[in-house]
Amino acid sequence: MAFQPIVDTAAGGTLFAYEALLRGRYGESAATVFASVPPERTLAFDAACRERAVEMAASFGVRCGLSLNVSASAICDHRYGLHTTLRAAQRVGWPAGRLIFEMTEQEPVEDKAKLSRWMAAARNRGVTVAIDDFGAGYAGINSLLQLRPDMVKLDMELVHGIDADRSRRAIVKGVVDACAAFGCRVVGEGVETEAEFTVLASLGIGLMQGYLFARPGIACLPEIVRPATLT
Repeated sequence: MAFQPIVDTAAGGTLFAYEALLRGRYGESAATVFASVPPERTLAFDAACRERAVEMAASFGVRCGLSLNVSASAICDHRYGLHTTLRAAQRVGWPAGRLIFEMTEQEPVEDKAKLSRWMAAARNRGVTVAIDDFGAGYAGINSLLQLRPDMVKLDMELVHGIDADRSRRAIVKGVVDACAAFGCRVVGEGVETEAEFTVLASLGIGLMQGYLFARPGIACLPEIVRPATLT
């Protein structure tokens, strides 16, 4: 597992959470690793990755949040769903209140009522629920309305070059305003330049993640670099 920080720039660049990211032995992406897993073992492997991330974060002495990716289908699975991760967290003494589940919507969700019930059950344990890659795939306005997450993470395509694209700025401003209406926090993901950071901050986004702050550290916690313009 690799770890990349999510920084609260509105609080002076303090550490908000680490996102745990799957990487191959030689740094291969999560998609490349999952492509080698037999389809019938995908959910079990997914659950094992989340369990390993919690174990590693605990061993590193992490004291902030831990963000874990989980597919919508895995959330509702009785064998390998969120309860397996919660049990792993309890076993290593990791508080459920410091867990963030990032729901990835790579495929359509057929039963969103069922998904909402599982997410509500996780929230009752103190878990934070986020929608990942908001604005891409099936993670859109309907998900925001039906699932009412605690956080949304903007898709990188909305963030990259936002300083030079009025359309991107307008879309992101709309997302921020909509989320603010029901207390949902927005994370700018894939921030690579100080210009992108400045625009996101001006739109009211405080939580950010990307190469500007730190690249993922494989089996380690990377050092955070704070932009010169961060006050």
